[in-house]
Amino acid sequence: MQFTLKQLRVLRAIDELGSTTAAGQALALSQSAISSSLQQLEENIGQQLFERVGRQLVLNRFGQSLLPNIASLLDQAAELDQQFMGNAIGGVIEIGASFTIANHVIVDPMVDFQKQHPSVEIRITSDNSPGITDRLNSGDLDFGLIESPVTDPAIFCEPWLEDELVVFASPDHPLSTKTKVSMADLVTTPWVLRERGSGARTMFNDTFSAHLNDIDIAMEFRHNEPIKRAVARTVGIGCLSRRVVERELADATLIEIDTPPPARMARRFYLIRRHATQLTPAALMFWQQCLVMH
Repeated sequence: MQFTLKQLRVLRAIDELGSTTAAGQALALSQSAISSSLQQLEENIGQQLFERVGRQLVLNRFGQSLLPNIASLLDQAAELDQQFMGNAIGGVIEIGASFTIANHVIVDPMVDFQKQHPSVEIRITSDNSPGITDRLNSGDLDFGLIESPVTDPAIFCEPWLEDELVVFASPDHPLSTKTKVSMADLVTTPWVLRERGSGARTMFNDTFSAHLNDIDIAMEFRHNEPIKRAVARTVGIGCLSRRVVERELADATLIEIDTPPPARMARRFYLIRRHATQLTPAALMFWQQCLVMH
């Protein structure tokens, strides 16, 4: 009988999570790769291991009888992985992150990870979301952290953290003191926005799609800080992640505008990687650490 550690990890993940989809997300593998591994394992053993109960995959009696030995093997393999990781010198994880995520989300998880794994170096490249996707496709990155979903079939795209874009203005802007702001107010005032293609701009364009021809875009910037400065100078109103303007809203140097429901912009961040590229042990560990963030 032949089997691989990958197949055993797949079996345990399906058992714990109840589906091939969830197992794929946890192991950073495509659903087809998970199904293929399970099929190969069952063929090698010569027996079926799971039964479908409703929407869940559940180990049958034979599969359950294998679990203690499988758990022991995987625990031993994990200990070896830790030893190899601890002894590895110069191990590098190449991460790409959007400007917002790089500046306001990922630094603390990187620091925590390196404290646990001091032999691993994490290098981060900042760009807008399309730029990170291009770098991933070029093979420059292990995985990416972006602000809008990717439809490229070569890329596995995992929904990640929840986020919200807020509309904000200078305290001196007329809309900052208006108690009820309408869509007409928003459409007829100048805006200072991120560049086309960025995650924030894509969300803005989707939200205001019916009014784009009427909106006055006074300035566009590739980075967040110039937008905040221009808005503070009353050039126009802005639209950025709440994470980006949290401090300014707290000290009232910028004022959040209470927008009408059609202009409220909840969104998600995303983890992306190439289907065809298997993550290194270090990159997989950091991917999994990112997945459990809240």
